[in-house]
Amino acid sequence: MHRPRRRGSRRGRPLFVVTLRGALIWGIFGVALLLSILISRGIITPAGARGPLQGQIVYIDPGHGGIDPGACGKKYLEKDIALNVALYLGVRLQKSGAKVVYTRTGDYDLETAEVDDLTARLRLMKSSKATIVISIHCNAFTSPYERGAQTFYNASGHPGSKKLAALIQEELVKETGTDREISARLDHFILNHATVPAVTVELGFLSNPSEEDLLGSPSYQQKLAECIYRGVLKYVNRGV
Repeated sequence: MHRPRRRGSRRGRPLFVVTLRGALIWGIFGVALLLSILISRGIITPAGARGPLQGQIVYIDPGHGGIDPGACGKKYLEKDIALNVALYLGVRLQKSGAKVVYTRTGDYDLETAEVDDLTARLRLMKSSKATIVISIHCNAFTSPYERGAQTFYNASGHPGSKKLAALIQEELVKETGTDREISARLDHFILNHATVPAVTVELGFLSNPSEEDLLGSPSYQQKLAECIYRGVLKYVNRGV
């Protein structure tokens, strides 16, 4: 004997299940699209992939720190601006495959009872086995009219330092409008002791009121870091 079939016993799946499945598919598609955009722009590097700076060890030295403020503007201190730009730069370099070694990642110096700050920085630079060295500072002058970012080098330690400085300065000119040129006229302990391509980037003048405001801006700090990053990337890609 056949039992009567209950009405609705073979209904289709509820509408919300279909909707959730569709949302999941579109969500996966959206994430994949976002990842492809980020990878294509060099913002992230896919797991297992070799970034354009793979194998590079970049030593970043944010000037001053701790009890040493560096140059002082009316609003901002050199040690703080240098650190912020250094950290922005380091993240950018790491995402392109480089290993980054910082002198400092906070507001402190490296002096101890056994060693002074400058010696400690030099020891760390040498022990890092860096392939590129970047020192970051801000400038100041008696005249409030002096302005502009500038990159310094000392080619006696490595001939590639001049080219690295030129490529970074090229980006700074393009993005910040500075009319300054690269220079070897800077007696700086990092440049004097580096045996790999090394530069000191003076980000601008804290003694210039309008430039001080720019230097204190996170967006401008990121722009400066991006300029340095692009210069490094061009240097490495050209195989200098």
